[in-house]
Amino acid sequence: MPGPFYIRDAAASSHDAQFIIDAFDSTIPHLAAAGNAGQWGSELFSRNPGFGQAIRDAVAQSENFRDTGHGERVRILIAEIEDDATGTLGDGLARRVDELGKTYVSVGAVKLRDDHFASHILSPKNLKPHVAAANEAGSFVFLDVLVADYRVDQRRKGVGVALVNEVKQYAIEHGKNTIWVDCWTGGTGRLVGYYEDMGFKPVDSFEIPSRNNTMWQGKLFRMDLA
Repeated sequence: MPGPFYIRDAAASSHDAQFIIDAFDSTIPHLAAAGNAGQWGSELFSRNPGFGQAIRDAVAQSENFRDTGHGERVRILIAEIEDDATGTLGDGLARRVDELGKTYVSVGAVKLRDDHFASHILSPKNLKPHVAAANEAGSFVFLDVLVADYRVDQRRKGVGVALVNEVKQYAIEHGKNTIWVDCWTGGTGRLVGYYEDMGFKPVDSFEIPSRNNTMWQGKLFRMDLA
């Protein structure tokens, strides 16, 4: 079994932004092979103009919010696993060596929003009452992005649950009452069960235009902590 996972804040001065870009790209062939190409389409994220810069900006915003408590209220966390890199350097994976000489390879990332939703949640009319109630109550976290690097094969297993648990710990430590998340409901539909198994309760379905000029079918969930 893979693990344990070591979870840390993303750093603008490291290769973390490039790792996240590469991880997103790694999902495209995996989703297509699993019959879920409709989730994010068939084009690599890195080919989308502005995507790379948006990721780099988000990592910088996360670091600034962590250090100062000001600016865009986002946090990005990186999950790593200890790695024996012997004979594998040059495989393109994101590695770092700590002060004790141990090597870690990045396997997943999560982005959370502190007390605000991502823009795509604000547009569907049927979600507006839920958004308004959440904003009025305050004290919530929106789990915006959860991505694993499929290039690391079995070493990524369990990283999604580990990162969601870290978001839950963040929410508890910061006095939050609720975690919100959304997911795609098309294809095999397995994502719905994935989040329900972690304790999220479905709130409402919605649809928004996708980057493939089709309608993206989604569902909003919540997890109450108090």
